[in-house]
Amino acid sequence: MRNNLQSDFFRWRVILLLIYTIILAFLLEISIHQLGHSTFLNVLENILFGSIIYFSILILNTFTWSKWLGNMLLVGFYLILLIETGLYILFETRFNASYIYVILNTNATEMSEFSQTFSTYYLLWLLLFLVPLFSFFPKRKASAKALSKTKLLISLGFILILAGALKFSKLIIYNLPYITVKSYVQYKEQIEEIEKFKTENPQLELETSTQNELIVIAVGESASRKHMQLYGYQRPTNPVLMKQDSLHLFNDVISSHVYTMGSIYDVFTLANYENPKASKLLMHYLKSANYKTYWLSNQRPVGFHDNLISKLASVSNETTFFNYSEFNENGTFDEVLLPLLDETMQKEGKKVIFLHLAGNHYAYNKRYPTSFNYFTSDDDSEKTTNTNTYDNAIRYNDYVLSEVLDLIQQQNEKSAFLYFSDHGEEMYDVSDYFGHFEDKPTSTMYEIPFIFWKSPSFETPSGFTLDTSRPYMLDDFPHTLTHLMGISAEDLETSRSIFSDSFQPRKRMIQDGTDFEEFKKSEKK
Repeated sequence: MRNNLQSDFFRWRVILLLIYTIILAFLLEISIHQLGHSTFLNVLENILFGSIIYFSILILNTFTWSKWLGNMLLVGFYLILLIETGLYILFETRFNASYIYVILNTNATEMSEFSQTFSTYYLLWLLLFLVPLFSFFPKRKASAKALSKTKLLISLGFILILAGALKFSKLIIYNLPYITVKSYVQYKEQIEEIEKFKTENPQLELETSTQNELIVIAVGESASRKHMQLYGYQRPTNPVLMKQDSLHLFNDVISSHVYTMGSIYDVFTLANYENPKASKLLMHYLKSANYKTYWLSNQRPVGFHDNLISKLASVSNETTFFNYSEFNENGTFDEVLLPLLDETMQKEGKKVIFLHLAGNHYAYNKRYPTSFNYFTSDDDSEKTTNTNTYDNAIRYNDYVLSEVLDLIQQQNEKSAFLYFSDHGEEMYDVSDYFGHFEDKPTSTMYEIPFIFWKSPSFETPSGFTLDTSRPYMLDDFPHTLTHLMGISAEDLETSRSIFSDSFQPRKRMIQDGTDFEEFKKSEKK
C-alpha cells in the first residue's frame, strides 16, 4: 500500500512539475505580449512534448540504472521552455532554423553585442522557471512503482502516438530539440557540399564573350534601403554617393533570407528557392573564366562552429580577414579594407574582388568612428538612439563605398562595381521594433540596396540592358554576375540576370512558400 502511495505521489509530482512550466510559459507570453495565433499552437506542442517526457520518465524509472535520466529529462524540459519563452519575450518570435545557423556562424564577441543590444527586465521573470528545481533532489525521493511489461509497452505506444501527432500535425516546428537537430544536420550538409566543391575545384566548360579587367563586389551587412538617401530617405545618409551621377540604383531587389548565412549561401552558389541545394559555386565559374578571385573581409573568419561563409570565401584564390576581436577603437572599421583593396587592384591579370563589410551589423554605434556621429538628439529613448546610430552607420557606409568607387575609377580600366546588402533591417519603419528575425519578418528586412557602376570602357555582354525597376531576388546573383561578365555555361540562365534583355520576372518566394508581393500587401503599419 505504501509503495502504491509513493508511486502515485511520484507520478502526480512529475505531472504537476510539467504542468507548472507549461502554464508559466503561457502566462509569461500573454502577459508581456499580445495573444497570438502561435501561442496556442506552441502550448499544444508543449503539452504533447511534455506528455512524451512524462511517459519516458515512467519507463526510465522502471530500471534502477536509468532513474537519474528521468530527472535530466525534467530539467531539460524546463530549460527548453525557458529558452523558448525568453526568445518570445525578447523578440515575439519562435525558435527556428535561422537561430541555429546564426549561432553556428557567430562568436563570443557578437553574442556579447547581441545581449547588450537586446535585453529587457522582463527576462527576470524567467527566474520563476528555476523555483521547482530546488525540489528535484530531496533527501528522500519518492519513486514510481516499476512498470509491468504490459504497461511498459503501453507507455512506449503512447510515446510513438504522441511523436506521430507532433510530426504529422506539423506542431513539431515549435519543438526546440527537433529544430536544433534538424538545422544542425542541414548546416553540416551545406558545409560538406562546399568542402566537396572546394576539393574538386573543377575547371568548368564555359564561354566568355567579354574581356574586362576588374570587377569589385561590395557585400554589405543589414543595410536597409529605406534608410538610404539615395533611395529617398529624408535624412542625409548618403552625402557623398549622392554626388555620383553614374550610379544605377535598382529599386526592387530583395534578399532571399533575412539572416546572413542563408542569404550569402544563395548568393555564392547556384542554390535558390526552387532548388535549395547548391549544385555549383559562383567562384568556380569566375576562376574557370581565368579571373583571379579575392575575398577581403572585415567580418570574423570563424564562429562557434565552422563558419559557412568562410568556407565559401576559401574557394577564392586569396582570402584576407581583418576582424578577430571586438568592434571598438582598434581600427577594424570598414575603411581598414581600403589600403588592401588598392594594393590588390594593382596586381596583374583579370580580377574579381569581393569586399565583405561589417556594414550595419548591430551594435550600430560600433560600426563607425566617433567622427561620424552625425545624427544626435537629446531624446535618449531606445527608438531614437537606435535610429540615430543606425543612420550614422549608413552614413559611414556611404563614405566607405564612395572611397571604394574612387579607387576603382582611378584605375582607368575596363571595370565595374556592384554593391548590395545581404539583407535589410527593420528600424521602426513597418513595425515598432528593430533588427531582423526570420520568424517575425517585415518587408524592410528583405528590401535591400542594389547599386551598379561601370566604367565607360567596360565591355557589356550581348543582350545587356539597364532597367532599375525590375523585381529581383538575390538568389539569382550567380546568373547576374556571370552574365555581366560575359560568361555562359550550361547551368547559367540569362533569364535570371537582372542585366539581361531576356530577363523573366519570377514569383519571389520567401519563408515557406509565401509570395513576397502578397506578403508586403498584407503588412499593416
